[in-house]
Amino acid sequence: MFKFNFDYKKLLKLSEGEPEVIGAAPQEEVADESGTIYMVPYTSILDIQPHNNAERLEVATVYGFQVIVSKDRYKIGDKAVYIPIDSILPEKLEKKIFPEDSKVKLSGSRVRQIKLRGLASQGMLIDPKDISDYTDVSKLKDEQDLKTILGVKKYQPTIRSVSLKTAGGKRNKKDENPLFHKYNGLDNIKWLPNKFGAETQVVIQEKLHGTSARASIMPFAANYFMKKLKQLFRLAPKNENCYGSNNVEVSAKADYKGFYGEDVYGSTFKKLDVFNKLKFGEAVYGEIIGPGIQKGYTYGLTEHAFILFDVKVLQADGTQKWLNPSEVKTFAEERGFQLVPILYEGPFNKDLAYSLTKGPSVFCPKEKVREGIVIKAAKDYTVSGNKQALKWVSEDYLSDATNTDEH
Repeated sequence: MFKFNFDYKKLLKLSEGEPEVIGAAPQEEVADESGTIYMVPYTSILDIQPHNNAERLEVATVYGFQVIVSKDRYKIGDKAVYIPIDSILPEKLEKKIFPEDSKVKLSGSRVRQIKLRGLASQGMLIDPKDISDYTDVSKLKDEQDLKTILGVKKYQPTIRSVSLKTAGGKRNKKDENPLFHKYNGLDNIKWLPNKFGAETQVVIQEKLHGTSARASIMPFAANYFMKKLKQLFRLAPKNENCYGSNNVEVSAKADYKGFYGEDVYGSTFKKLDVFNKLKFGEAVYGEIIGPGIQKGYTYGLTEHAFILFDVKVLQADGTQKWLNPSEVKTFAEERGFQLVPILYEGPFNKDLAYSLTKGPSVFCPKEKVREGIVIKAAKDYTVSGNKQALKWVSEDYLSDATNTDEH
């Protein structure tokens, strides 16, 4: 079903310096390690609603986040500084917000989701006057990001994957194929609550809790001396098999064993016979799940499994395109990949989507809670090289302190 023609001479060129790889799509590599929005904005309160279970509390809305606040502290339209969950506060700011006599304290200076009288509060709101010693509040612009001014940083969990290192202790990125793109993360729908309208046809899938993995067959990249020599003497293959975690191309160092005490990516893909299922230019992205991957989430498995959620394909002009959800479903059926559970297909409905974040895993109903969902545009999935998808992490998952942080 998926057929492509290529001119290898145009795709790859051996130069005197660094190799020129025609067809890399630089616009797709601008995201940070997580690939997600993170900011500490000076913004407006969009809505205030009473707290159903507490007379002295109200629910304020900024972007798509709800924050529990004291009654009558804010009104709709008021300006505030929003500090999202998974923020790390500097000592000075933390002491200002939470003085010694405060009943509320942060653990490790980290802002987390908390539940107050049964409702989730996702982050904190600060009155602008409380940051007047950091900046001239009168000169702040709407939606200005204040994380640098305030010294607030995003919490970065320890990634449960391999770390590709040279003998000197540093990762050698030059070994990695530049066409073997990372997946990068998905933006939280609460930062972009209006991205999908009621007229948008979407596919909603379960978000599984494992470790991200990818595999592909890409043009041979002569990106360091020995590979250049192979190509110069016509000993190099046209294509090369690439695989790894989201952050590291493990195949660039075949003898490296990772976090798990083994090359879990290589062993899982070998068992799946992934490179006999793929064709040139195709890249599969998914989650490796099973015992030992994430605490408390085995999904009823006794060995590791790769569960597909996206496919990207190198085009004849050298760009790369994401297959839309229906194409990915067909791809999985034709090639023998297991696909993440599809929970809904139809017009976007926010209340329905929220309801689908609740309950146990659909993949394995015995699992304690569903990590969340991924909402994808059913059509026009690739726009300007970027996938049109958002994540919605379950409030119940975030409230469970025993869960790991890679979500």
